[in-house]
Amino acid sequence: MARLRLFANLREIAGTGSVEISGRTVGEVLAAAVEYFGPEFAGGLSMAQVWVNGVRAGDATTVGDNDEIALVPPVSGGTSLARSPMWMEVSLVVAVVAALFIANSLGIQALAITTVLAGSLWVWDVTDVAGRRGVFIGAIPLVFTVCGSVVVSYRFGIPGMAAATVGGGLFALVWAVVTPRLRPLDSVAGMVVLAAVAGFGCGSLMLLRLRSKEEVTAFLLVATLSVAASWIAGSVEVTGLDPFTVGIVTALGAGGVAGALWSEDLWPMIVASAGAAIALVAGRNLGSLARSGGFYLIGALPGSLHYLDGVMMAAGTFWLMLRLVG
Repeated sequence: MARLRLFANLREIAGTGSVEISGRTVGEVLAAAVEYFGPEFAGGLSMAQVWVNGVRAGDATTVGDNDEIALVPPVSGGTSLARSPMWMEVSLVVAVVAALFIANSLGIQALAITTVLAGSLWVWDVTDVAGRRGVFIGAIPLVFTVCGSVVVSYRFGIPGMAAATVGGGLFALVWAVVTPRLRPLDSVAGMVVLAAVAGFGCGSLMLLRLRSKEEVTAFLLVATLSVAASWIAGSVEVTGLDPFTVGIVTALGAGGVAGALWSEDLWPMIVASAGAAIALVAGRNLGSLARSGGFYLIGALPGSLHYLDGVMMAAGTFWLMLRLVG
């Protein structure tokens, strides 16, 4: 049986967020769901988007026992969890990456300001998308974590980053306790995990800059080329071309180039790049869970800055691996 995941008003009507229903196609599964949950469910279903394993699907799409069908209804105002226009995604990501490259070349203060802005934009994007599907995550504690981690990492180094990461998670936990709509377990868990990722990622970028400007440039190069290669591989119709394998291979190549250009020892940079590439995949998983409620390794994710999900986690991994083996 396929697993049917329900969000927003459909989850409220059904009284559950997940149910297993038999059917060979999406249409058969949805028909069985309507028969089981009733006419009110059918009314909400008529406006919902249908996703199978993270990819938009129609009634004729075949499903098996291990497939997951997500029904994502619109929210108030007619906005839905559709993917942002491609030009918006590309433009925003290019602008953020370009700003980080430029700020890094100007100095650590400029990089600190730009990191806060980029981290805050990412927080706004992921919390907004999560809220649309009915999982409310407070943006305020996450933004405070971003700001605090950048400042204390710049001022106190590793102890500051560690304190900000742990403190951000605790602050998010307290914020959830005092805010009624943030008390559900999925909201609390999302806030704490995202706060830890934001604090670790943004703080680690500052720690990299304290080591050298070249290491920040190397990380930005590895992350940019890896994400771009994964996106291209996922966009072209080539059988057997796995976007994540392409991204990892690209990261290793970029790490080799960066090590040859800016490091006295090649291998630490390659090892750090490999760690960053794996973290990019892990960050994609985290982002898909926060944005869509499931682990979708393929297909589009809602939001305009979902490409930064992996970058936030990769920054900390890149710094940590360099520190361990460099």
